Amino acid sequence: MSLILGIDHVAINVQDLDKTLKFYTEVLGLQVTQREPSKPGIEYFLDCGGALIGLIQAKNFTEKHPFQEEGLGANHFSFRVKAQDFDGMIKRLEANDVKIAFAKKRDKSWSLYFYDIDGNKLEMTAWPREDTMPAEALVKVIYDPQKKIWNPY
Repeated sequence: MSLILGIDHVAINVQDLDKTLKFYTEVLGLQVTQREPSKPGIEYFLDCGGALIGLIQAKNFTEKHPFQEEGLGANHFSFRVKAQDFDGMIKRLEANDVKIAFAKKRDKSWSLYFYDIDGNKLEMTAWPREDTMPAEALVKVIYDPQKKIWNPY
């Protein structure tokens, strides 16, 4: 029997707290939480479903270890979105010049990988069957961010 209830929060150190706060609130649409007091200039916590995302002002700029593809340590964290909002999130990120690594729609899950302003790898995940998407939407495609088109795979 597990005593773990789920993810409470993920916290990341950032280069510029105000710019990063703007990215996570204005581009991604999260809101500063009322559950945890913010400390302007030091940290903010943002509501993300039942969990929180902590943004903490980094003090050491010589060592960089973002969520990244390879190597030891953190790889990424994922936001859950409704399948109906998945394509809209791609358009929203593109409209804000956010670097998209790739997006892939599989039979059971959809993934959109992108980077925040500090180079942290993030993901948006949707579960189309759980979100009752029609059968014709359950196709295997991968997104080409340069051409802005979906291709079968």
